[in-house]
Amino acid sequence: MKRISLCIAALLLLGGCTFIKDKLGYPREDKLAEAINQLEKGNETAAKNLLVDISNSRYSVEGVTDDALFRLSLLQLRRHNEAETMQSIQKRLTKLQTNFPDSQWSRLSWPLTEYITQMESSRNELKNLKQKYNSLLKENKELSLANQQMQSANQTLTKENKEINLRIEKLKSLDIELEKKNRR
Repeated sequence: MKRISLCIAALLLLGGCTFIKDKLGYPREDKLAEAINQLEKGNETAAKNLLVDISNSRYSVEGVTDDALFRLSLLQLRRHNEAETMQSIQKRLTKLQTNFPDSQWSRLSWPLTEYITQMESSRNELKNLKQKYNSLLKENKELSLANQQMQSANQTLTKENKEINLRIEKLKSLDIELEKKNRR
């Protein structure tokens, strides 16, 4: 009888530990399996929600949390145009590499991290080049406007110069005529 009650107590304790473990927020393998199943069905939203729950749980379980972190990072790569998304992916991959250095998912995440870093660097460089281009474009417009104004001023001065030359020629001819009259 003692053995039976001892076995029952042990089963209750072990079952209670599992129950308590679930209640404490440990990530569960069945949640990960469900997320993978949802991915296979093409339901990325449900899979993402499950993976987020696993990734954000207070406790980490090797083989579950690391897998969820990697899969969630891959899922979010589609939204790579959003800077916040890329930062959250980088944070997630850093968490994976830091907390699970021996995991296969951690080893797979290194090339992805390098790719994201290079992509972000290229994106920043492209952004800077666009800003320089826009600045040069604005400066070019200002210089074109200044050039047009100078050309207009140059045309006006050329016209005035011709008029002055005509007047000088008239004055010379008048001066010559006056000299001729004075000599007579």
